[in-house]
Amino acid sequence: MSGCIIDNLKRQEDEVLAISSIYSKNEFSYCKNNIIYCYYNVFVNISDGLLKLENVDEQNSHSFHPYFIKYLPPIKVRLELSVDYPTKRSPNFCIISSWLSPWQISFICQKLDEIWLENSGQEILFLWFEFLRNDTLQFLNIKDTLDISFMYTTYCNSNSIFQNDVRAVYNNLSGDPLEFLLSHNKYVEEIEFQNNYFECIICFDRLCGQKCIKLKNCGHIYCKNCISEYITIKIKEDNVTGITCPDLSCNLDITINEVKRLCPESFSQYEKALLRVSLKSMKDIIFCPRMSCQCPSVKTYDDTLGICSKCDYTFCTYCYKVYHGVEPCAMSSDSRLKLIEEYKNGSKHERKQLEAKYGRKQIQRVAEEYLTQEYIKTNTKSCPNCGTIAEKNGGCNKMTCNYCQASFCWLCGEHINAQNPYDHFLSGNTNCYRQLFEQEEDI
Repeated sequence: MSGCIIDNLKRQEDEVLAISSIYSKNEFSYCKNNIIYCYYNVFVNISDGLLKLENVDEQNSHSFHPYFIKYLPPIKVRLELSVDYPTKRSPNFCIISSWLSPWQISFICQKLDEIWLENSGQEILFLWFEFLRNDTLQFLNIKDTLDISFMYTTYCNSNSIFQNDVRAVYNNLSGDPLEFLLSHNKYVEEIEFQNNYFECIICFDRLCGQKCIKLKNCGHIYCKNCISEYITIKIKEDNVTGITCPDLSCNLDITINEVKRLCPESFSQYEKALLRVSLKSMKDIIFCPRMSCQCPSVKTYDDTLGICSKCDYTFCTYCYKVYHGVEPCAMSSDSRLKLIEEYKNGSKHERKQLEAKYGRKQIQRVAEEYLTQEYIKTNTKSCPNCGTIAEKNGGCNKMTCNYCQASFCWLCGEHINAQNPYDHFLSGNTNCYRQLFEQEEDI
């Protein structure tokens, strides 16, 4: 073996050792037999941070929406260091890519040849690798948009591939090109995320990405423990429609997949609550009021009658109490007053909504009953002896019950002596002293 060859082999070994110390194992590796074989994965740098994907072939674009990626699949370089390298010959190589066209790969091969000619006799691997990593897109005039129409052409018709330069190898895809690029971008983003450290917005602890999550809709980052506890509390409170990002300035929803991944134990409860909320939003769906049942049912032809399809319980669809037919729903005095005020002061649309909910006749009946009760409460008194309602239409405050003939005071409602009923108004020990003909508000 000549001294020149021995010197070349020594220089090759020194070069691959130096390259190994510069690049990660995922980027560069080599093996040595009689000669040295090198394998380099080129992770091309995108100078502006994002690259837009575009399909200019409208026939295959299928309503192509704009997508942006931060990471491209690696360009693979296979090299063979001959015994004449680096003194006389450049390394033998081939370049393999799934997102560059064969002619683009061929241009890169020619550029590597030019770099070798400019540095003939010198170790060339580092210069090649740095060009491929940092200058590939600029060299191919790919600025902010990557045209993937050729990928779709070859995906639909693999016979359309024509490769003139044997060193330029186009790796035809078996799957959809867009999905391939997006899935790779997502995979690399996840790896990058897991290898970094982040501060949780809730607990302010700084944790590695493996213990954190980046919310899909807004990009805010939380530790998994905090966000899981937050979601669990929301589910327990039955507030499944309000599971948004905890950041006060953000109101974007946490996705269903994120809820499932973070809270697998509570997910079935979450799904049930979500279904219940969805059903409640449907006008023709009602729920059995029995706590032990809660089964959803479809409203019958009679809007006021609900029949549970599971336990056959019949109930009013407005008050959810046992079905009471044409009788109005039992309401408290405050509820009745509120309903009357809402109907009286509401717009035409609001009145129609109340009529749809309570029924126009029922609202009229509630109003009549409420006004009647208010009139009775204001203008009548009960006999303290038998409870019969009495109304005073004039005269003095000494009243005689028409039913039991008992005497009582209209002002204070006390039973008074029938033999001498006026003593009640002459005694200074009562609040009705000298009030025989006085009105009630004057006491």
